[in-house]
Amino acid sequence: MLHLKNIAKTVVPPIKNTIQNEGVNNMLRVVPTAINVCCRTYASHEIPDRLKDIPTSANPRFFDMVEYFFHRACQVVEDKLVEDMKSRVSIEERKKRVAGILKLMQPCDHILEIQFPLRRDSGDYEMILGYRAQHSSHRTPTKGG
Repeated sequence: MLHLKNIAKTVVPPIKNTIQNEGVNNMLRVVPTAINVCCRTYASHEIPDRLKDIPTSANPRFFDMVEYFFHRACQVVEDKLVEDMKSRVSIEERKKRVAGILKLMQPCDHILEIQFPLRRDSGDYEMILGYRAQHSSHRTPTKGG
């Protein structure tokens, strides 16, 4: 069986090697994602305007990145969630239920920041900084990364 994901993986690398234009390379990197988004049938999740420049921003805030990736994930999975919902209700009701569930998951309940020292092989010490955003803390383990 031939999938669009496989086509993109086999076609894009040879084209990238022959084209030196950075703009074209960036477009080719986004093509598989764009194919998924344009094939949606009834999902309607939109990324807020204030977050649309996050992928190209040089140094975005951590919280903005978390929000952007949440909205991007909603765009990718919303159709599948509606289709997989086992219910006898209409498509419109399933769409509303999925939208409600996604709205419940959206608020970020906690952002944890941790710092710890790391001793390198050379004997130098370096402070490592890590973050974790937690969603849906009403049920553990929490969603986040």
